[in-house]
Amino acid sequence: MKKFVMFLVAAMVAFSFATTTFASEGHKVSGEVTKVEGDMVTVKDDKGKEHKLHTDKTTKMSGDVKQGAKVEAEMTEKGHATAISVKK
Repeated sequence: MKKFVMFLVAAMVAFSFATTTFASEGHKVSGEVTKVEGDMVTVKDDKGKEHKLHTDKTTKMSGDVKQGAKVEAEMTEKGHATAISVKK
């Protein structure tokens, strides 16, 4: 019984680290840029949902991100774009 309890505790600890790692990785979105306004880029995905991405000097931009461009973006849960690249 003691081994079983130790196994459960170890499994719960391992699972808590795994969920923390996955949660911090962020999200990816791909689609067409519908608007670029100041530090905000709006991307419409294949399902028609619009994603507003905040950009700043830390955002890695690859290619000419402008209205009509097809892009792939990596973003945080709060909507900050960590990278945006134009598809060719």
